[in-house]
Amino acid sequence: MPEQRDYYEVLGVSKTASPDEIKSAYRTLAKKYHPDVSTESKEVAEAKFKEISEAYEVLSDAEKRQTYDKYGHAGVNSQFSNGGFSWDDFTHGDDINDIFGDIFGGIFGGGRRQGRSRSNSPATGESLAYNMQITLEDVLNGKTVEISVPHSATCPDCKGTGGKDGKVERCTQCNGQGQVQNVTRTPFGNMMSVSDCPRCHGTGRMATEKCLKCHGTGRNNITSKISINIPKGIDDGARIRVAGAGDAGYNGGSAGDLYVVISVKENKAFERDGINLWSEVTTTYSRLVLGGEESIKTLDGETISVSIPAGTQIGGVLRISGKGLPKLNQSVRGNLYARVRMDIPTKPTALEKELLAKLDGEAGKKTSAKKSKLRSKLADMK
Repeated sequence: MPEQRDYYEVLGVSKTASPDEIKSAYRTLAKKYHPDVSTESKEVAEAKFKEISEAYEVLSDAEKRQTYDKYGHAGVNSQFSNGGFSWDDFTHGDDINDIFGDIFGGIFGGGRRQGRSRSNSPATGESLAYNMQITLEDVLNGKTVEISVPHSATCPDCKGTGGKDGKVERCTQCNGQGQVQNVTRTPFGNMMSVSDCPRCHGTGRMATEKCLKCHGTGRNNITSKISINIPKGIDDGARIRVAGAGDAGYNGGSAGDLYVVISVKENKAFERDGINLWSEVTTTYSRLVLGGEESIKTLDGETISVSIPAGTQIGGVLRISGKGLPKLNQSVRGNLYARVRMDIPTKPTALEKELLAKLDGEAGKKTSAKKSKLRSKLADMK
C-alpha cells in the first residue's frame, strides 16, 4: 500500500489554515482533477480526486482534524468504515453539490440549487447589507439617520402560503415532505442525495389557486423606512445589525437581519489614527526660532491657540490633548496632533529682504568664527 501523503500537503494549505481556506483549496483542486474535466488519464484523475476528497473529509471536520493533528493517519483511518477512506465515508454531499452544482450539474445528484432551499420547516429569511457613508464629524458627534431599505415581506393576503385566501394542499409528488431522493451514477459507484421537491420547491405544499397579490410566491417586495443610530467613535468598516429588518422568512420562519456597513469619508483637513487625529499648523521662521502662538481649527469647528516652543523644527509635532475622536460609546477622547509647517513668502517686502539679508550675514559670521576656531585647534594638535 503506497505511503499516504500529509493531508495539508495534498490540499496545499498550511496547518493553521481556516475552514474557508481548506474549502477554497479543495474547490480549486477538485475542478482540476475531476475525471470528467481533467486532462490527466482517467485512472490518475480518479486517484487524485479521491486523495483530495479524503484530505477534505478529514480537514473540514473539526473533530477529525484535531485527531489527525495529534495522531496522524493512524488516528483517522480507524474512523473509516473499512480501515481506510472510501466513498461510503464521504459525508459532505451538500458541500460537493455547492462546489460542483454550477459546473457539472451536481455530480452527487440534486443539480444546481436554485436560490435558497426551502424545506417545509420554518426557515429564516435572507440577511441584507446596506452601505452607508458618513463624515468624520459624524464619528465625533454620532447621529441618527433614516434609510429606505427594499426587502421582501410576508404577503398579508395569503400569510406567506402562496395560495389564494391562504388555502394550500399537500404536495402529491413528495407527499408533503418537501424533499425527494435522487440516485446518481458516479465514477465511484451510485450516490444517493436529497434535494428540494421540484414541484413544491421544498415547501411540501401546493396552492390550489395562486394568491393574486404575490402570484404564489408568499412574499411581496416593499421598501421600509428604518432609523439607524450611528454611535460616537464608530470605526470605518463597522457593521450595525438591525434584527429582523432583512427579507421575510419561509414557512413562518423569522425575517433575516439588516447589516448597515459604515464607510467613513476622507477629510481634507484631518487624518484619522484610531481615536487620534492628525492635522497641520503653519507658522513663520521667527516663531520657530523665538517661539510664539498660532491658531488651529479643531474637528469640533472651534479655533484654538497653540504654543510654538522656541527652537521648534519644521516637521515637528504639537499635541493638543482631548481634541481627537471619542472611544466607541464613551466620552473619553483621543488627541489632536499637528505637524509644523513654515510659511515661506513668495514675494517678500523690501523690509523683509533687508532684515533677512542682515540675518543671513550674522549667520555667515558665526559660521566663519566656528571654522576659524576649528582650524586653530587642528593647528595646535600638530
